[in-house]
Amino acid sequence: MEKEILAKVYPKAKEIADELNLKLWDIKYFRRNKAKVLLITISREGGTSIKDCEMFSKKIEKFLDENDIINERYYLEVQSKGIKI
Repeated sequence: MEKEILAKVYPKAKEIADELNLKLWDIKYFRRNKAKVLLITISREGGTSIKDCEMFSKKIEKFLDENDIINERYYLEVQSKGIKI
């Protein structure tokens, strides 16, 4: 199931990253304790801001909700390889 979800999410995540001038580093879907987590790692040349993570998160969340990609309870986490404040 994880591979199918990642196969559906990756193309849209890449599209959103490109649109926002970000680099998509990694996507993982896994269990952390009792919760499922969709973890997406992004970066921007010169440093990634919290606002970058927020903008990406809002766009991917909208896609996930509209397309009902994940049919179970999960947490979406967008992180950076390094945050620039």
